[in-house]
Amino acid sequence: MIYDILEVFKKLYEEKGDKLILDSYSLKDGLYVKVDKDDSLEYFIVKRKNKELIFTDINNIQNSKMYDWFKQRDYYSTYLNSNKAFHDKKIHNINYLSLFIKIESFISKDEKKLLSQNAIKEQYTYLYNYKKFKKPKEKETLKEYQMIFKDRKRKKDIIKKYKTIRKNLNKIVEVAKENNVVNYIKIFFDEDIEVYKKESNIYYSLKIFNDISHNEKIQNSFKEETFGLSDQNMGLNSKKPYLEHKTRKVVAPFMLENEDALMLKKFFDWLKLQPYRDNDNKTKDRYLDEEHFFMQKHSKNDESEIIDFNYIPLSSANVQKHFKSISVKNYLKVRKGQELIQDYDIESLTHLEQRVNELFYNNQLIFNYYKDAKDIKVSGFLSKQLQSILFITKFSMNNYFRKYDESNFLSIIKKHSTSCVLDSFLHSRELKAKEALNLKFAILENKGEKVVNIETMLDSVENKLEKVKDNKALNKEEFLFLSGQWAYYLLSQSKASDRTFSLAEHYFRIKSIDKLKFALKNDLNKYKHAISRDSKKIRKVISLVTSFESDNSRLSDYELDIFLVGFTVENLFYKKNKKEVK
Repeated sequence: MIYDILEVFKKLYEEKGDKLILDSYSLKDGLYVKVDKDDSLEYFIVKRKNKELIFTDINNIQNSKMYDWFKQRDYYSTYLNSNKAFHDKKIHNINYLSLFIKIESFISKDEKKLLSQNAIKEQYTYLYNYKKFKKPKEKETLKEYQMIFKDRKRKKDIIKKYKTIRKNLNKIVEVAKENNVVNYIKIFFDEDIEVYKKESNIYYSLKIFNDISHNEKIQNSFKEETFGLSDQNMGLNSKKPYLEHKTRKVVAPFMLENEDALMLKKFFDWLKLQPYRDNDNKTKDRYLDEEHFFMQKHSKNDESEIIDFNYIPLSSANVQKHFKSISVKNYLKVRKGQELIQDYDIESLTHLEQRVNELFYNNQLIFNYYKDAKDIKVSGFLSKQLQSILFITKFSMNNYFRKYDESNFLSIIKKHSTSCVLDSFLHSRELKAKEALNLKFAILENKGEKVVNIETMLDSVENKLEKVKDNKALNKEEFLFLSGQWAYYLLSQSKASDRTFSLAEHYFRIKSIDKLKFALKNDLNKYKHAISRDSKKIRKVISLVTSFESDNSRLSDYELDIFLVGFTVENLFYKKNKKEVK
């Protein structure tokens, strides 16, 4: 994965360089101080209001040129993470040209949060000659910088800058307090950006790898290269040794050359700054070359990690080009209020994902793609039943909608979507349940699968109910459809104050013909006081349902759908006979 990413990212980096990162880079809240060549101080403040970044001087005047000046130097002066601090963890910069300290380290009432008296002096002492790094591999790495450390001009400059900091620090803290600055105090000396880069590279040579103890010098045809364990997207230390190769001489699971490690660091800097959603408010997860990669990131503690990666042979444009539009008809004649809901077309995979998420999963699918099972909790939006379906199906749904692998999508729709519909019925989401059935039938029809012909079924069953003297038996599909109609009619006789679809829960859990007939018989006895036996239609349905015989095998999902259709469409027992209409 790493080399695949680097191959593509290097091409982008060659075109734009660090501008690729800096264009999206933003400063954190705080007081920013520029120390000019004559040691005079210029103050600027970064703050956010309603998520909008505001950068001004202390007179509240905006200055975009200075913002860019600080932004570049900030990027080259920031430590990798708190575990990679140069010396004191309360000091977050990595070169002698800057100083980053959180304001609470100066003003907190908690002594543990305060910066120690000698911390800044020690920081500059170690930046002077790097003699705090005493491990053999640290010393070996620093050999190539000895000429820099011996440079008398650099030594004098470090001493001079430390004295400037010491002289002005109390004044700077007071300015921060007076202006109610939050988060950081960041001080920068007016030096060329190349000097910043040069100094920061010394730090990176020591800290860019996960642990310098894993570093190895390897001689190739041209020169000796340093290889080490990448610190990006990798967790390996003495407390977490799970990735170690115990049977190899080199226990590190993956080694990178020093320049590649720096480039990978830049890639993750860039990835961290990419938005989770694009301009169309669709989930954005292809951050590099859409022709090849699927990548999903997770950001935490100001760092990003890749939690899913795949090579995709198709581009999103190609998938869209070959996507077969799905026509979603109002098969069930569903009404929203007094109006029939409109037919519509699904013309993209993204639109299909949105509808599947909304109607089948009650909007619980997409944002749970990458959550661990322990973090997906039952709630008012996610029942225990729907949670189980989510655990079983979310991996395949993610593969279909994000990686264009449709191998399991149809089987999931056929096997699990009815359970999603039933869950909506049982939790009083009647409209969503009916719309979900419409969507299921549309998807099946689009894929060439068998779908209930509702109009034909209605006519067939209605004719058999009206022909009182014709006792021709029902076929299985007609029986299931009529049973759905009959069950709805029986339950509609309930005098309960809260007549929801929870009354039908025992029907929704039935898996065989015999149990269905038993439930219908019980409900007939329960509501017989409210049903007129004088109705020829009522007598006929009782006769047809009671006399139906079957092998009592388990009902398939297709057969359950027929029952549900009968239960939800226009009810024949509330409809006048054709003869009466004439």
